[in-house]
Amino acid sequence: MKCNIKHIEKNQGLEHWCLTHKTKATKSDLTEPITCDCQYKNLYENIVVMHPKKIDSIKIIYPNLNKSTDVKVFINNQEFTGILKLENSVIDLKDYGGLMISKLNNIKLESSKCPYCGGLHTDNGKFAYTPHNKHLCIYCGHFYKIEKKNIGNELALYFDFPNITLLDNKQVIDEKCEVSYDLLKGELLINNACCNNLELNNKEIDIVTFLNKTLENEY
Repeated sequence: MKCNIKHIEKNQGLEHWCLTHKTKATKSDLTEPITCDCQYKNLYENIVVMHPKKIDSIKIIYPNLNKSTDVKVFINNQEFTGILKLENSVIDLKDYGGLMISKLNNIKLESSKCPYCGGLHTDNGKFAYTPHNKHLCIYCGHFYKIEKKNIGNELALYFDFPNITLLDNKQVIDEKCEVSYDLLKGELLINNACCNNLELNNKEIDIVTFLNKTLENEY
C-alpha cells in the first residue's frame, strides 16, 4: 500500500505522518523527499479483517531478544504475516508487544479517543508502562492531552486478557533469549520456561526490568 503522508501544522515538532502505515514521516536532509519511517510496510499489503469472536488464540514469539526485537505473530495457531483489522482498530506488530509489557507491569488499560480523528489510542514501548496524559494518535499523528494519566491498548478493547503469572525461577539467557507470550492464556515463557528472573553475563535482572528496557523503543 502506498504511503499517504500529510503535513500537520503546530504539532509540537512532529510535522509529517503517514496515514497508511501509522508512522511518522521524515527526511534525512533538505534535499531528500519525505519518507515514511515504517519498517514493515510489506505487511500492510495483507490487511486481514477478523471478528474478535473468531479469534481463539493469539501468541507472539521474539525468537532471540539478545539479537533482535523482530517478532512473530500466531493467530488461531497459524503464523500471521499481515496486519490485523478488528472493527475500527488496525493492529500491527508493535501493538502485541505493547500489550505484553503493559500486562507484565500490571497496568490497567483504558481507552481514549483522539479529538482530531476519533481514533482509539494504543501505547507501545516505554509508553506501555509509563502512564502519561499527552498522547500521540497513531492514526492521524496529532498530539492531544487528557485530564488523567493513563495507558491504552486497542487489543484490550476486544478481549479480556488475563494477568501474567510468573514463577519464582531463574533462566540463563547468555546465548539465547526467546520470549513466548500467549495473550489469551496470560502465559509468558523465556526459553520455554516460566520465570521471574534472568541471568545475562553473570548478572541477574528481573524479567520486568529486562523486557521494559529491551522493548522501550518499539513505538
